[in-house]
Amino acid sequence: MRTLSYLHKMIIFGLLLSTVPILLTGIAAFIYSSNQTELHRTQANQQLLEQIQSNVEHKLATVSYMLDQAVRSPITLRSLTDSNSLQRVSKLQAGDLQTEFQHMKSWEPLLDIILVNQSKDWLINHAGFYTNTRFPLSLPMKDLIADTLTSGWQLAPSTIFSNEDEDKQSISSERLSDKGCIYHITLARTIPDASASSNAALIAGIPACYMQNPLAQSPTTEASASGLIIINREQRIIAHPNASFIGQPLSAIGLRDRKNGEHIQALPPVMYSDAYAEREVQLANADYSLTYSPSTLKGWTYILISPENTLTQDYIKIGFHTLYISMAILLLSLLLAWLGSQRMLAPIRRILTQLGDHIIHKGYSVVPKQSMIMPDELEQIRMGVSQLSDAHSQLESTLNQHQNQIRTYAMMQLLQGKTSFKTLHSTLREQGYVTHASTWQLIAVIALQPELINHSKYKMEDRSLLLFAIQNMLEETLQPDQQLLPIVLEQHVVTVIGSTEGDLMLFSEHISRLTERLQQQIHEVLDLKVSIGLSQPHPFMNHIPQAYNEAIDALKHRMRLGTGIIVQYQQHDLTSAAWAMTYPEAIEYSLLQSIQQADEAVATQQLIELLETLFSLECTPEEYQYALMRLLTQILKLVQDSGIRLAQISQSHRSLFQELHILQSAAEVEHWFSQRVILPVIHIFKERQLAQSQHISEKVIAIIQQDYDKDLTLDECAMRLHYNANYLSSVFRKETGASFSEYLTRYRLNIAKRWLDERDWTVKEIAERLRYTNPQNFIRSFRKWEGMTPGRYRERKRHHERAVKR
Repeated sequence: MRTLSYLHKMIIFGLLLSTVPILLTGIAAFIYSSNQTELHRTQANQQLLEQIQSNVEHKLATVSYMLDQAVRSPITLRSLTDSNSLQRVSKLQAGDLQTEFQHMKSWEPLLDIILVNQSKDWLINHAGFYTNTRFPLSLPMKDLIADTLTSGWQLAPSTIFSNEDEDKQSISSERLSDKGCIYHITLARTIPDASASSNAALIAGIPACYMQNPLAQSPTTEASASGLIIINREQRIIAHPNASFIGQPLSAIGLRDRKNGEHIQALPPVMYSDAYAEREVQLANADYSLTYSPSTLKGWTYILISPENTLTQDYIKIGFHTLYISMAILLLSLLLAWLGSQRMLAPIRRILTQLGDHIIHKGYSVVPKQSMIMPDELEQIRMGVSQLSDAHSQLESTLNQHQNQIRTYAMMQLLQGKTSFKTLHSTLREQGYVTHASTWQLIAVIALQPELINHSKYKMEDRSLLLFAIQNMLEETLQPDQQLLPIVLEQHVVTVIGSTEGDLMLFSEHISRLTERLQQQIHEVLDLKVSIGLSQPHPFMNHIPQAYNEAIDALKHRMRLGTGIIVQYQQHDLTSAAWAMTYPEAIEYSLLQSIQQADEAVATQQLIELLETLFSLECTPEEYQYALMRLLTQILKLVQDSGIRLAQISQSHRSLFQELHILQSAAEVEHWFSQRVILPVIHIFKERQLAQSQHISEKVIAIIQQDYDKDLTLDECAMRLHYNANYLSSVFRKETGASFSEYLTRYRLNIAKRWLDERDWTVKEIAERLRYTNPQNFIRSFRKWEGMTPGRYRERKRHHERAVKR
């Protein structure tokens, strides 16, 4: 199977590189066009609503003006003031009033206007003159007039403007278009200066149904909820496309907020600075956009509802148009990417041809043929170059590893004295120490030993890792021309220090400063104390083995000097002093006794005392080793004499003497003797004592239970069991929690209580059988333990038995 070639990858990259901008541009164009469409729709709705509101209010203002003119008309005033004869009014003024009303309708054809005189029970409209017998007035005149005077236009039933004269066809023909409209928007005015007719008023009204078409447009074919809605201050509908909603509250329409799904009971007020407000609503599971604006005309609100489906169609058109343009640009980008990639790939193909295919096949020689995936051109070039680089790096790494191993091995041979004098200088030159062998005038060996005993951070298992860290720090701290390669040898970090100066004093001071700085640096970085052993300065390179032994021997003085020291060989040499070692035999004897008695606390304290006494003596490291081996020998002799196998103490593959030999500090010695030797032995003695104590106590109790009626004493039991009386008393009290005499007394009193219950023996007889010399002693002892005399005990017991039988 072959992967995509570099040509195909370049084409795909070019296509992607052009697709992303096109995609982003298309999305941005779609979003911008959609926003502009939405903005245009919003502005169009606002303009339409503003125009509708202006036309409606202009129409109402015209009607209000004409009504005010009619109120002040002389004909109206004359018809009301002249009320002597109804016939006269009907004949003289009715025609003039009807003519004036017809003139007003010529300005507003849908206008209905009537003059009502409730005190005379007559009315006049554009169609004629009616009396109460022909037109029963059910209009609440005072309320209507009061409402219109305070709140302006009011919604009133259309019955105000109807009459019962069915013979007048002129009226019926003019109201055919009003069929089904049961509400008028009315305005009433009282007639001023009509003292005799205080109940007269002019009432004008426009059918609420015709408020839907203020622009004189053709009726809409949308759903009944679309179009213009007008509500008054009380949130009641004044105008609606569906005449059945006129007069009902806004909540009757069934509008829901599209965001939270709640029914809309009332519209929130609009700040006049905004002038318009919009909401997204649902009606009959269809989405609509609701635009509304408040009016200064007595608190009316104009609402325009438009369906969202037209906007969705606009979005779809914009989306398809954007998609077509983007696809065309994308195809053009693909063509350009293909042509450009062909030209850019030509140099790569020439390099691949010069490189040759055999390198690539070598790179895939380990891959099975059935799973081989052929790489692209650049990958093939990279693999060829990578093979050469890997081969070079592998060869260099192998040489470096071998070089490090060779240098480490050469240093080990040099320090251990296995390099002959003849080959010494040639070996150093082979390892890169050309200048060292020729310029060094003085050399010395330093050996570093980490102190891990009682360390809170590190354990003994971390020794190898810490030695490696110290080796790296030593190699980085000293200049390469001042040292040979540091190595880890026999649990120490060892290196050779050299100087081109022949001044012995200056060289010693230099080594002293160097070791102090190194010790402080290791403590700061690793939080670890180290002891450093120094050899004496030597003038020749072939003295390196001797200097190594001196540095190791110097570290052995940690046994007396303690840990974390810097010590130089022969600085504490005591071979020439007149000296006789005083071994602390008394402390050793006490220690062995404490071990045998399994007294852990005392044994630990005596071990510390013995070691402090021993290390306070000025001895050589070898002499300390002999003294410690003597102590170990005495402890092992005690173990062997006690019948304890050595395998019960030590499970190590090395002997205890070998483990002791490698210890180099007092802390290590104390920890080793305590944890590896003394405590395991004490635990074995404790187990034996526990088993033996339990066995002895059981035997003493058995003797008491068998011979309680005899003159039994602790000495007699000790003699029978072949133990010391004091030891037997101590063991018995430890196991039972009571002394021998207390336990014997308690057992005898328990026997006495049983005899008092079961036998008729007298107290004196019981005392004699229990080996009391005087009955009074028995009675006192019984009262002390039981709180009553034997007689009282027997009497109470028998009284209780008689009560039970009853």
